[in-house]
Amino acid sequence: MPRAFSWIVLLGDRGVVNRTLMQVFDWREPIQMLYNQSGVLIGMTHVMLPYMVLTLLASMSRVPPQLVPAARTLGAGPLRAFTNVFLPLTMPGVLAGVMMTFIFRWASLSCLPSWAARSKRQL
Repeated sequence: MPRAFSWIVLLGDRGVVNRTLMQVFDWREPIQMLYNQSGVLIGMTHVMLPYMVLTLLASMSRVPPQLVPAARTLGAGPLRAFTNVFLPLTMPGVLAGVMMTFIFRWASLSCLPSWAARSKRQL
């Protein structure tokens, strides 16, 4: 519950984000960021982010720590060592995290239109 209230404080019409945008860009009216699709997207990203991070953390912790320095001593640059050694070994975790968050978001977002249609108002 505190997370929802913190998003209302941040993204509301008189919230921190809108005040900052209005001062920096000299806008006259605030942007509607709550109770619409962008607000739902921000909230769902906030809720689903731990699932992705924990899946990636588990996948990255299984990579032997000697492999990237070994690739570096064999002449690979930092980017090449990452893309050719570390990333392929963590791809199962990346794919698992993407699938898990996609399924959760799809299930949540497929229910929202039916709720909004019943209430006949904007999200």
